[in-house]
Amino acid sequence: METSSNIPYILEPTSARPKRMELTPRRHELLSTYLLGIGTLFLYTGYSAQCFIGESVIHSIHEKEPDSISQYAGYYGAAIHLSAFAIFTLITPSLQHFIQSKWILTIASALFAVYYLGFIHLNKYYFYFSQALMGVGYAFYNNGEGQYLSEHSSRRTIESNTGIETAVGHFSMFFGGIALIILFYVFPQGGAGDFNQTQILAIYATMFVLNLFSIVVFAFLPTKQCDSIASNCTTVVPSFWNQIKQLIKAVKSYNLILLMPFFFFQGFAVSFLMTVYPTTLTFTFKGDIYIIAIYSIAMGLAEGIGGIFLRPLVKRAGEYGLYLTAGANFVSYSIIIVLGLLSIPNLACFGPTDEMPLFFTPSRILVFVIGFLIGFSDFCITMARAVICQVAVPDCRMQVFSLSKLYQSASSVVVLLLTPYMTIYIWKTVLTAFLIMGSCGFFIVIRRTASTRQKCSPSQSQLAGKI
Repeated sequence: METSSNIPYILEPTSARPKRMELTPRRHELLSTYLLGIGTLFLYTGYSAQCFIGESVIHSIHEKEPDSISQYAGYYGAAIHLSAFAIFTLITPSLQHFIQSKWILTIASALFAVYYLGFIHLNKYYFYFSQALMGVGYAFYNNGEGQYLSEHSSRRTIESNTGIETAVGHFSMFFGGIALIILFYVFPQGGAGDFNQTQILAIYATMFVLNLFSIVVFAFLPTKQCDSIASNCTTVVPSFWNQIKQLIKAVKSYNLILLMPFFFFQGFAVSFLMTVYPTTLTFTFKGDIYIIAIYSIAMGLAEGIGGIFLRPLVKRAGEYGLYLTAGANFVSYSIIIVLGLLSIPNLACFGPTDEMPLFFTPSRILVFVIGFLIGFSDFCITMARAVICQVAVPDCRMQVFSLSKLYQSASSVVVLLLTPYMTIYIWKTVLTAFLIMGSCGFFIVIRRTASTRQKCSPSQSQLAGKI
């Protein structure tokens, strides 16, 4: 009888061994892109929701404890937040040479989380300091997002990947609205704008938890690169003085001077859609606790629908696509101004009011329509800036993009500091004036850069188009 030791051992061919499953380069890109979008979704769901209700929460706290914080601290805090963002927008591009993009994103998300913790027990000094930190985090995120996409996309796939990441991440306003509906249902208010400590803790604890998810997702983002734009580009760290020279060249360029009113308008528009208009809704719809959620959902839907329907039209329009995008923004925001002027009480941005609007009685349907138009306009203006920053001064593209952020943030800071003195009629006058001046300057630059735009690939313009 033979024992097992007498049985000859047959070596299995290497080719017959089971291979470890590995993702193809394209699937690896898609995995990285979707994870980046999911991280952005968690980050911005809390951020957009707190922007919409921040001033109302502060006002409610001030009403109960007048000495704790100013009733307009929400506006002042937003101004500090955007000031820090503007300053660090000029600094953060240099960090990509020293810190991996995934860790830039992780640090950015952690700085957002610091802000939410302050509402456990609100302190005005911590509040303003954390607003500044969140502005730094916002600048970090902007830089890290674009860099990560360039590290996980080829020139052939960057446009598709950017569209996927934007579609996933920009649904944050929609999910932010859903989150507010659930929170207001579980923790009902006495009325819109009347927040007690339990409600405040529940809201900001939820935002903090969502932010923790984004930190985890960003920390575990894949780092492997497969024929990416970043890996195929020679990395040159410019000297400090060369960067200053490029910045001065961009500032003095005629095209950028023409575009300044457009960037100023974008700053005013962002301040209005994220802070002022939602605050007026809270103070006007005093019995409707879901009105802010409805507004947020409408904006989120518009951002998504804009991506589905407008982008194909822009592609079909060819060299006239930028005219179409800027024109759609002008028309949609003109309607917003008119509807807002006729439906928002003049003093509604200062506090609860029983004042009647000029013409329309405020309703959920009207708020949904205005919110949808604001979301669509925001999508249009983002796409328009994405391209124009690439072609306005071709030799200084990164500098132009940074300056566009600087001009936008500077105008937002100024207007938010003045908001406690600006009625709705003044707001609408300012928006109208800069919409007209900005659009005229933008159309002139479109004509002046026609030949340059034909050479600028869609992938490049999409990559630089992040807000």
